[in-house]
Amino acid sequence: MNKRKIMKKAAYVAALLVLIGLESCISLYTGRATLIDTGGAIANVGQERPHLHPERQTVGKSDYGFHYRVLKKGEKYIVEIPVCYTPANYSVLVHFAGHNTWNRKTLNGEFPARYNNTELALYPQELFYAELTEDQYRQLWKIRRHMKEQRPSPFRDVPIRPAAEVDLSGTEQVLDIYGERYHRIARIWNNSSELPPPRRTWYNYCLMPLSWVGEVADIPLSLIATPVGWLVDAVYEPIAN
Repeated sequence: MNKRKIMKKAAYVAALLVLIGLESCISLYTGRATLIDTGGAIANVGQERPHLHPERQTVGKSDYGFHYRVLKKGEKYIVEIPVCYTPANYSVLVHFAGHNTWNRKTLNGEFPARYNNTELALYPQELFYAELTEDQYRQLWKIRRHMKEQRPSPFRDVPIRPAAEVDLSGTEQVLDIYGERYHRIARIWNNSSELPPPRRTWYNYCLMPLSWVGEVADIPLSLIATPVGWLVDAVYEPIAN
């Protein structure tokens, strides 16, 4: 009797693994999946995260750019990076509506949405600095003509530190850039593994274990939500397009 029960449970587990594998393969092939992140929703509470701080380029336009300076000290180049801290907004729901979503109306997106430049510009600016070697500085100004970027990035190990931790005495200003088309500092920010850390309140630390539990619970929730997302897409897209 016990052997029969064990075999029955093993069959259930095997069937579940087959379903998970099948769903994963379909999602990878079609690019359609729906992810639930309740762990991230809990982690949002009492946490602030850093972003590049944009500024409006010219009055009357909606375009935004980054205003920054480059200083030189000896053989080193010190790049000024404008930063703002905003309340964390990890998306609770992320829906991928397949490949090539740009050429049709879909429900592709996330909720809550990421901050846009208009929203980021409302937060106070803080200055941070990145110290580059001459070779890294030359790499910063290269224009990439191919989709494939250099890997590993030359800016991977560049720390981005607050102004209070950087000695600017004896520096000479080299450049003052505002609103250029190719945002060089974004290359440092997007590739550095040593970004400014998030800021957390005491109760955010208290919620961390609950957030970790939520991350585990998100796995079955996402497995359930993905087929529902397929059904919604099947109804919405033929009507919208």
